[in-house]
Amino acid sequence: MISVSNHHPFIVKYTPQYEWLSEELKKVDREKTPWLIVLIHMPIYNSNEAHFMEGESMRAVFEEWFVHHRVDVIFAGHVHAYERSYRISNIRYNVSSGECYPVPDKSAPVYITVGDGGNQEGLAGRFLDPQPEYSAFREASYGHSTLEIQNRTHAFYHWNRNDDGKKVATDSFVLHN
Repeated sequence: MISVSNHHPFIVKYTPQYEWLSEELKKVDREKTPWLIVLIHMPIYNSNEAHFMEGESMRAVFEEWFVHHRVDVIFAGHVHAYERSYRISNIRYNVSSGECYPVPDKSAPVYITVGDGGNQEGLAGRFLDPQPEYSAFREASYGHSTLEIQNRTHAFYHWNRNDDGKKVATDSFVLHN
């Protein structure tokens, strides 16, 4: 697990976080470390109107590294709702249109926003409409999640709604690395 900060300098080369992450990712031997998980505060991908695109500067700087080093999943908070993406990246360009937008990418991480544990402001209930293609599941409810690593190649992820104080299995998938 690697934790990076959206709130400390990272955009310019030679900042301590930029240099540290560059070196840290190079040290990861995927034969010895089959799972690579990154934690951040602001989500890189988020289709909620709350804090939409606030993680864009970090995406622009580090997404290529995350894809290159085959990060499996990136967990974020900040947005007081739940959302899970497919494996996507925004580092490939549509040659015919010249546009850059998230596309399926088997080398890219799954992005999960779990900022729904509780807060004083309430839930962030306004999502972009229509739901973007990169967004696999989203819901403005309180909840919690579990990641169960089964072996070197498979993990089970579960998100549970608990608005009424009871655990309700709501979203799950098998993560392959």
